[in-house]
Amino acid sequence: MLQSTGTLNPPTAIMTSTDKPAESFKSLFGQRLEPYLALSKSAKGAACAQLIRDVLAAPGVMVFGELLDMPNVVELKNSPEHSRFHRLLEIFAYGTFQDYQQNKATLPEINDVQRTKLQQLSIVTLSEQTRALPYNDLLTYLEIANVRQLEDLIMDAIYQNVINASLDQKLKLVEVHSAMGRDLRPGQAEVMVKILNDWTKTSESLLQTLSAKMAEVKENNERDKLAREAFEKEVEKARKDGSGLPLGKNRRLGPGSSHMMDYEMSDQHQFQSPEFSGEYERMFGGPKRSGKRGMHRG
Repeated sequence: MLQSTGTLNPPTAIMTSTDKPAESFKSLFGQRLEPYLALSKSAKGAACAQLIRDVLAAPGVMVFGELLDMPNVVELKNSPEHSRFHRLLEIFAYGTFQDYQQNKATLPEINDVQRTKLQQLSIVTLSEQTRALPYNDLLTYLEIANVRQLEDLIMDAIYQNVINASLDQKLKLVEVHSAMGRDLRPGQAEVMVKILNDWTKTSESLLQTLSAKMAEVKENNERDKLAREAFEKEVEKARKDGSGLPLGKNRRLGPGSSHMMDYEMSDQHQFQSPEFSGEYERMFGGPKRSGKRGMHRG
């Protein structure tokens, strides 16, 4: 268990939640961006660059896509002097802390508030790949010195509705249950549309295959039903046709009867006939004995 950061020993897992559903996060942050959208309509050049600095440090502002689309902000992209502010805004919109670190030499320096915000936004992006984020991975990726600072960062993100998560101090994991939606990268919407279209085609193909299989099963069941009915009719017909015949070699007594019983009963019937009795007397000089055994009389 991690060492306590206060006077009491911490629980194994710190459960945290938010009253706001995940789908309302972006709408909430969008409302906080509106004042800066209004200011961007008149801010140009250096003033627009300063506006970007301000919005990146503004509490509770976590989405920036609409600001990127504002005409005066778009103009900064082609400005030799201020284009770096446009690139910085792009990183906050859909990039990560490591994107900033890898391009730090060509970007404006960020303060502690902006750094914290970008680290929290990076957790959102990382949670898209896996909901269970190990402490060690986060410490490395976000370049945070210790677990105490990491937990403070995550708790602050939870209270700001950036993520809904729980901290498991025993397993040293952050379990992200839901997160705000970040802005889409250029071209990402088209990729998502293509993925959805491919998924739709696959689903339709699967549905057709299942429908064909169901039709085949239904046809087989119907054919088996007809064959069973025909067989039962033949059995019933044979039963009726053979009801008046004497028992013999070619007749069964019914289910469970044996051929041996048929043979025995047929032979007994022949031995008891008058023709057989007369032949017996001519051959052996006496009447045919009964098949039943009894006591010998003197």
